[in-house]
Amino acid sequence: MPETYHFVTDWRFRSPVQRVWDVVLNIQRYPDWWKNFRRVTITRGDGRSIGSVIECEVRGSLPYSLRYALEVVEAEEYRHILLRSTGDLVGTGKWAFTEVEAVTSAVYYWDVATTNPILNLVAPLAKGALARNHERVMANGYAALRPHVEALTT
Repeated sequence: MPETYHFVTDWRFRSPVQRVWDVVLNIQRYPDWWKNFRRVTITRGDGRSIGSVIECEVRGSLPYSLRYALEVVEAEEYRHILLRSTGDLVGTGKWAFTEVEAVTSAVYYWDVATTNPILNLVAPLAKGALARNHERVMANGYAALRPHVEALTT
């Protein structure tokens, strides 16, 4: 049975929620900014509206890449977007956005299982390493996206 992972990442930006939404959900630009995203292709829709499909290839510090597709199943502009993942990662992702006193929180809930037989075989022994790898990828993302989010904010 595949190991299921539950991650919560909370990014804080000194920027209006509309700006955070626009940059964080500009996923097709991730390979330009975020070194872990090797490839992003929007194959249906605009990447933000219901029914959109985004194909991704991501590589962390471990010696493998993950290929998965995200389908937008729910979206409420400037509030949240719910994604269904298929491929190497099966499950759901959800971005939730809130703004309080000029600080916007973008929280990502990532609940996925791997379909790779080798990863599933080593998961019981390597779960900590896999979790740290995810945390590093997300830290890289925050460092990469933050200048773009806060660039126009004074």
